[in-house]
Amino acid sequence: MATAEGNIETKRRERPERSGQSKKKPTKDRERSRRARARDDDEPPVLSGRLLIGLIVLAATAVIPMWTPLAKVLEPKGPEPTRVESFTMGGTATVRITLVTADFNLLACASEQSFDGAHCAYKTTSQAWPREPGKPHDDNKLDIIQPYRTWFDNKLLFVTGLWAQPEVAFRLHREPPQGIQPDKLARFAVECELKFIGRFEQVKLRWSPQHSWSEPDGPPWVGRAESCKIIEESR
Repeated sequence: MATAEGNIETKRRERPERSGQSKKKPTKDRERSRRARARDDDEPPVLSGRLLIGLIVLAATAVIPMWTPLAKVLEPKGPEPTRVESFTMGGTATVRITLVTADFNLLACASEQSFDGAHCAYKTTSQAWPREPGKPHDDNKLDIIQPYRTWFDNKLLFVTGLWAQPEVAFRLHREPPQGIQPDKLARFAVECELKFIGRFEQVKLRWSPQHSWSEPDGPPWVGRAESCKIIEESR
């Protein structure tokens, strides 16, 4: 019995220890995955179609002189200039005007002239134009003439009825200027169809009660807004 136990013990000693056995070899799936990742790392990145087109256009605008016909096609067009010299009495024109809602209360003119029932808020710089009997107290300045600047060429125009147009009236209602500094309000532009009802011979204007009265250069046109729409935010 002792001999048998001794033989078993001897065999145990003769067996090689397994603690030093090599690690398992990677499976075929792992090997394929490793090779696929290596291929992806070696392949150069491919530009997407939109990015490639954008880079081509950018490179073209950088090397094409701005006076060439192709450059004129690529260059974005701005608004058409306001052709004041083409205005005629009784005629119409489409003009773009820059505004903030505070202009409803800020802009004013003074003159004794009236046109088609429309007039300035002031008869003189110290005398308000008397309100006509039967006129509503709040008609969004339907017949009050105010000075404006065109967008984006800054031409001076006098317009009546602008705030009474539905889109502009809604903007005024949605963004009331009371208690807000004018420079904190969003500036926007309107595109209006104007009918020209006269020209001032003598008029003074101011851009806010804090500004002094001034006189425009030349006899400015007066237009009545027949339709207006908000076109975009003005910068």
